Amino acid sequence: MQVAVTPRARTEAETLFAPEVAATVCAELATVDLPLIANNGERVHLAVLKLSRGDLVAFRRHLALARTDWRDTLVAAGI
Repeated sequence: MQVAVTPRARTEAETLFAPEVAATVCAELATVDLPLIANNGERVHLAVLKLSRGDLVAFRRHLALARTDWRDTLVAAGI
């Protein structure tokens, strides 16, 4: 299930990443397929961003893990 990037998640991405990278990050968040996510999309996006700590490689790694089990991503981020 794809989830729209909320203004809060976009702001967080823009805080953590350079502007050109933040646009890429938001695009990847918006197009990733997160299975069985229901109403937790923003929380998962924020968790992935938090875990990335502004590193694009880490962002992509955590986003890939969220595709497997987004609940583990929330736990890892302390959300």
